[in-house]
Amino acid sequence: MQKIIRWFMVVYIPFFLTGCWDQRLLKEQKIIELIGYDVGSKGEVVASTSYPIGLGSSGNLTSSSTTSSKSTILTSRGETAGDSLLQEDLKISEKIDTSKTQVILFGERIAAKGLYQELDNIYRNPKGALGAKVAIVQGRAMDAIRLKQVEADLNGRYYDEFLKSGVATGFYTDYNVQSVCPLLLKHTKDPLLPLIKIHSKGNRAESVGMALFNNEKMTGKLTIPESKMFILLSGAIKQNVSFLVKTNHRYQQNQLNYVIVEILNSRPKTKLNVKNGAVTANLALKLQYRIREYPKNHLTSPLHLEQLNNEIKVGLTNTAKRTISKLQKANCDGFGIEEEIKVHHHRLWEGKYKNVAIKEIPIKVDLQLELLNSGIIN
Repeated sequence: MQKIIRWFMVVYIPFFLTGCWDQRLLKEQKIIELIGYDVGSKGEVVASTSYPIGLGSSGNLTSSSTTSSKSTILTSRGETAGDSLLQEDLKISEKIDTSKTQVILFGERIAAKGLYQELDNIYRNPKGALGAKVAIVQGRAMDAIRLKQVEADLNGRYYDEFLKSGVATGFYTDYNVQSVCPLLLKHTKDPLLPLIKIHSKGNRAESVGMALFNNEKMTGKLTIPESKMFILLSGAIKQNVSFLVKTNHRYQQNQLNYVIVEILNSRPKTKLNVKNGAVTANLALKLQYRIREYPKNHLTSPLHLEQLNNEIKVGLTNTAKRTISKLQKANCDGFGIEEEIKVHHHRLWEGKYKNVAIKEIPIKVDLQLELLNSGIIN
């Protein structure tokens, strides 16, 4: 009896098993690793893509596992972002596949126009690259896609590692398609995206700060020190960051007038004060730091250390005020202050602060510094 059952299972059960009905063969796909969007002269969307091809020793296309890879660039124009990618399908032998896209870059002009329209077709697609990093390029994204860098075989991999490094160093916040799209639609907290500059002659990219957004439109910029300060104030920092601070010295040898401090621990706190129906936001930040470089030296005197600590506090406080001023000027609520008002003072938010410009809300900053280490010995 057991032999009959086994025989039945071997012979008949395979007929009820399904096959790979939704397979996608790599040989039939062009895997797009990097996409850049710009605005054309007539207002159309210009898409520049980078995808890998295999190269044999003779430089011909081959499927051998011993081949190396390089990036090939393709540019097309369309009425929308999705249409521009459809136009690329007309120029290549395989079908375009954006499910493995690592990075999406936007030129300044299209970022000022709005990001969501270009991210929409990826965000809606069940196989869309929701994990793709998003960044802004000063000038044209096309120039970034065409960069002849030598640090990685593929341009998509280069920018992926470049942006990961910027996040790890504390230059900017980490956003991808999945995390940035809800903020573009939510209108109660605005994203700040990495801002990079392309040096075509040097064949490399450079981090220059973060791009400020109001809803989905780019409205301003932060420098690298201001970007690091924003991350500290917002509590998003997960690693040590360093600041160059100018002291009150006036030495002829310029390097003696500066000190570099490294922030070891930070404890930010946002508090809303409501008085007579008006909200004031207080950003308090407690910092523990060490001195990484001080060419003037002579840090053994407690009086001198106290004076230097005050100078560092003034310098970092000025950076914080400058950062907040730029956010308010760009109407970028990166701290989510309106969201805080909505949660903790809902009636006041509905009556007065719903969709209010962030520049209408006074923001005060208070930095408290503690020196933990002043040199090699202590």
